[in-house]
Amino acid sequence: MQIFKPTLPEVTQPSTVCFSVDQTHYMNVLYSVIFLMTCAITGLWLLQNSVNAYYEQTYHKESPLHVLDQYSVWTQGAQWGDLLYGERDVIGQNITQHNQIITALFNQDYAYTPEYKALLTKKMALEQQQKQQWLLAEAQHKAEESLSQKFTLNADDQVFFAGDSMMQGVAPYVQKALLDQFKIKTVNLSKQSTGLAYPKFFDWPKTIKDTLVSNPRIKILVVFLGPNDPWDMPNPQGGHYLKYESAEWEALYRSRVADIIQTANQHHVSVMWITPPNMKKPTLNKQMVYLSHVVADEVQKNKAFSIDSREILGSINNIYSDYFQENGQAVKARSADGIHFSPDGQKRIANTILHYLKVS
Repeated sequence: MQIFKPTLPEVTQPSTVCFSVDQTHYMNVLYSVIFLMTCAITGLWLLQNSVNAYYEQTYHKESPLHVLDQYSVWTQGAQWGDLLYGERDVIGQNITQHNQIITALFNQDYAYTPEYKALLTKKMALEQQQKQQWLLAEAQHKAEESLSQKFTLNADDQVFFAGDSMMQGVAPYVQKALLDQFKIKTVNLSKQSTGLAYPKFFDWPKTIKDTLVSNPRIKILVVFLGPNDPWDMPNPQGGHYLKYESAEWEALYRSRVADIIQTANQHHVSVMWITPPNMKKPTLNKQMVYLSHVVADEVQKNKAFSIDSREILGSINNIYSDYFQENGQAVKARSADGIHFSPDGQKRIANTILHYLKVS
């Protein structure tokens, strides 16, 4: 006789359970994606100024996000971002001040050894010096940023290029870009072997003044001079020549830089002055390092805008380099003479100039 064990019938689970689990998983993923995209868009909206600055400094062209500047909702994000940055700095300063107060109260009743007191005094002096340097650098950065906003053109305005053979290689690229893209006309009087040291050979202050008087449409002056100037200069008062790098030589050279900027100011023309690059020959390089400092300092004193060509062309710590780095590749910047530029070097400086020019 066969014996059968009783078994329970198989129960099939409803398919709706699987469907419910899959649907829940899908919705969780969807919500996560939406949340991440919202955070990314909001971050981009608030940090657009930083993103634009990074893009323009890295690729030397206008950020693609600028196409959204026509929408007020988009530009409000930049305003909110600046506001939040400011609040963050204020909160950070308050926290630092509060910590300093607490530390000072604690230290009032704390006994220090003479050696530690001396070390503490030295440390506080160093911190104060670093703070002053940071404040000075921050103020200088803000001043340069404000100056760089002055180079705005409209279709009727013109740009004036003044310089030596270095400018002769750079200016045509800027001129072509302005004409092709914006129909903006330019004036290029750059002339080889010229500078500010020998006005009897070529008088740049007078040439610039005459050009601005005759052409009121010029709104921006770009100057690029230097390699022809490291020589003893004739003394305008007569007598012996003024020795290069002497106090008298520097005072006279500074006066000619200032004269050009002040003439431009009288005609409501913004000045962009490019300081000379490092040179291959050690003696000339040393002379250009000195001249770059003199020019940049005088330009700053006269509240004009200077561009240091050395880092643009790949120099580090005033050491000459034939190459600059671009997208991880070494690109030749200089010609065989160690003074002038290769076509890529010329274009790189031209792109830097174009970076600061805005067309309304």
